Amino acid sequence: MFDTGGWGAAETPPVDDCIAGFLDVIALNRVNENLARAATVLAYCDVLEMRLEAAEAAGGDPGETVRGALCDLAVTMTGTRRDASVVHDVAERLHRMPLTALRFVTGSFDWSTVVTITSVLHRASDETIAKIEYEVCAAGGRMRPQALRNRIWRLWMKADPVGAAAARETAKSEEVGVRIDRTGPGGIASLIAKITDLEAAEADALITEIVGTVCKRDPRSTGTLRAAGLMALLHGEHSLACQCDRGDDCPVAGAVDDIPPRRGHLLQIVVAVETLLGLSSEPATLPDGTPIDPEVARIVATDAKWQALLTELVEMLKPEQRNTGDDGSNDDGPDSGPGDGGPDDGGPDDGGPDGGGPDDGGPDGGGPDDGGPDDGGPGDGGSDGGGPSRSGRGQSPRDCGPTFGDSDPDQTGSRSGDRSGLQSSSFGPFSTAAPSLLRRVVGMGRVRGAAQLPSVRLEGAHCLPPALPLPGEESVRDGLVARWLAWIAERPERARGIFPDGHGGESAPSRSAVTYRPGARVAAFVRAAYRTCTFPNCDVPAARCQIDHLVPFDHDDPARGGWTIVTNLQPVCVFHHQAKTSGAWSAVMLAGGAILWSNSLGLRRVTLPELSIATPRASRRRRRASSRPGASPIEPTRWELEYSGCTPPTLNDCRSATTDIDRKKLAEKRRAYLEHCCVVHARVRYDRARYDPPPF
Repeated sequence: MFDTGGWGAAETPPVDDCIAGFLDVIALNRVNENLARAATVLAYCDVLEMRLEAAEAAGGDPGETVRGALCDLAVTMTGTRRDASVVHDVAERLHRMPLTALRFVTGSFDWSTVVTITSVLHRASDETIAKIEYEVCAAGGRMRPQALRNRIWRLWMKADPVGAAAARETAKSEEVGVRIDRTGPGGIASLIAKITDLEAAEADALITEIVGTVCKRDPRSTGTLRAAGLMALLHGEHSLACQCDRGDDCPVAGAVDDIPPRRGHLLQIVVAVETLLGLSSEPATLPDGTPIDPEVARIVATDAKWQALLTELVEMLKPEQRNTGDDGSNDDGPDSGPGDGGPDDGGPDDGGPDGGGPDDGGPDGGGPDDGGPDDGGPGDGGSDGGGPSRSGRGQSPRDCGPTFGDSDPDQTGSRSGDRSGLQSSSFGPFSTAAPSLLRRVVGMGRVRGAAQLPSVRLEGAHCLPPALPLPGEESVRDGLVARWLAWIAERPERARGIFPDGHGGESAPSRSAVTYRPGARVAAFVRAAYRTCTFPNCDVPAARCQIDHLVPFDHDDPARGGWTIVTNLQPVCVFHHQAKTSGAWSAVMLAGGAILWSNSLGLRRVTLPELSIATPRASRRRRRASSRPGASPIEPTRWELEYSGCTPPTLNDCRSATTDIDRKKLAEKRRAYLEHCCVVHARVRYDRARYDPPPF
């Protein structure tokens, strides 16, 4: 009367029933994901509506309000502006598509389907949407994005051919473009070209045609051949070199004999000198941080210009110490930043990068803006552990947060410039031996010709140790950001930054510091320190960003506003630059070059630099007063006394002088004129009312 399995024994269900149950769970989770995404869009709609109402009541600009809302959404989602823009576009367009919105909020449509429908129909008229939306929703339940897109266009062209043609012309002028997506696996990037459907078919035919120029025994796959064909077309070539092993017996042999060699690479590559010498397998990087195989970097270096970045090692974490802030009270916050000697020494006492003049190593070698490393390949140094290092110690000008500075004298472990020392540091749950985790640029060399590398083959490069082992580097950097935010949350006034006046701790500006546009060397240092836009999660490369003054530059009185020095500059893309200018977000520099972004809602994010920016010492050298007559704004200048009424000589006049004596006279005359210009500017600052034009 009882089962043989005993009391309470349960029969194991069939495997098919178990699988069906799990598939039901997957289907339910898909619906829940769709509902969660719909809730996100609805919440953003509420945020945007409230922001627009507040802006309208205050007489604000709706465009700036939308830009601020997009920045808030991107930071909250931990995504890029492109991700936030997709959410914003869907939220804005669904108001005209009620059936699509209903299917979305009930979980029937997934995110890709909604994005496809709204991206195609947002240029259609309300009458067209009312005609075809029912059919579109019916197709959306069974079609994937590409097929659904084509079906929507067919329905639209049948219902309103004139409107569809106008929408295509508008999209051609607004959507067409090319961008690089480096989110692929294994160092593979995607070249995304937005072109018309007809142009896409033509491009596909051209690639197929050039792929057909190799024989059938070429060992490369179809995908590899198509990629090689695209690159060949970009270089203006008409055929590919076959890689079969038949030599002259290949049916297409000699097809590439008349193709000229490709021109050199126009790239900036940052690579450690140890990697170039074959002593390390440390990867090279592009300016935006994309890693490059070290052997590829060595090949490029043999036929490229290069420029050395002189760097030194600085520590990323220091134990908490009691420090005295500006207000005279003791503060338990983290210690301050590094000493001077870096690229932000642009005061009147030196001729460093901020001064626009040459460094100790020779004339201006240029930078990314003037044909420096961009003309060729690797820089001999940089963030991956570059050229000669130089040690230097500094003092804190104020209480400025977690440090990027050198170790204290009483600490054991690594010091600036020590490549092998490790120092124990503890943070939260971590207790690890943290080496000097960050490099600081202290100088820039000249642009030189192709590097002469020793004949070292890296056949076993994967077995070589890196130049500087960095155990737990990313964990330490992530913990440091949390440490910054917690340190600022204790006392919100710390969020004003280390240099609220934008003067970098200097007492007097150099000539270039009161010039609005930064010089090439200053821009090169800024872009070397930050590989991308400093706004949180923005991935626009620094080379395509604008150089922004953290403290705004005062065009009426440059000495009073923020100066054009490294400690007051950052690379910011156009979109986030406008958001900062409108006041939706603000940015300040913390110690070591960390950038704190914040808004009125209390959102705060910290962006760490790739290369530390040095904090100047509290005590600075002073430039000796000129002994020449006319140095005082009150006394007449040498130009007024000796060369009154003369035309100032130009650089071309100095170059075209026939004798050394004439050249020296012209140089002395030009020097007197430049000193005269400085005194005139000083007179304007001291007595502006005398030189201001009448208020006509």
